Amino acid sequence: MSGFEQFIQERIYLHNVSPRTVDWYKQTFHWLEKYPLTEQGLKQLVIAMREAGLQAISCNSRIRCINAYLKWAGLPLSVPKLREESKVLPTYTAEQLKRIIDFRPKSKSERRLQTLILVLIDSGLRIDEAVSLRRSDVNLDQMLLTVKGKGGKERLVPFSFELRKSTLEIHF
Repeated sequence: MSGFEQFIQERIYLHNVSPRTVDWYKQTFHWLEKYPLTEQGLKQLVIAMREAGLQAISCNSRIRCINAYLKWAGLPLSVPKLREESKVLPTYTAEQLKRIIDFRPKSKSERRLQTLILVLIDSGLRIDEAVSLRRSDVNLDQMLLTVKGKGGKERLVPFSFELRKSTLEIHF
């Protein structure tokens, strides 16, 4: 068993990482196995990732995997993270939000879509977290959503009285 395989086995069985994380490690090790585990080899690896079109944020994610492996292997090497561009994501204007909130759906599918959008706006959930909500995940009395997030981790997310009043009581 190679060092990469042993590292992944330990991550699975001792650290309980998700299958998606295992896939990420495997993809990262596919890059890493092409270069010698030396300071120069690691620099070449980062250059190759950038030349292949990977953005700094993607390289940094792979670099975290690589550094975890290097530490696990007891090697005195590490790869410094790249500087990432800070982007301000576009947001809705107050007028656009008001139009979404004030929209009066006419069909069942429009009501469901509006409820989903309002839950996203109010709670900040990821889209996959919101669409996987079930009736049993909604506590109208305490105004809490039980959300299963990344890695199967469960958390409670509060929602507003306005959201409860406008949509959740009707549709859940």
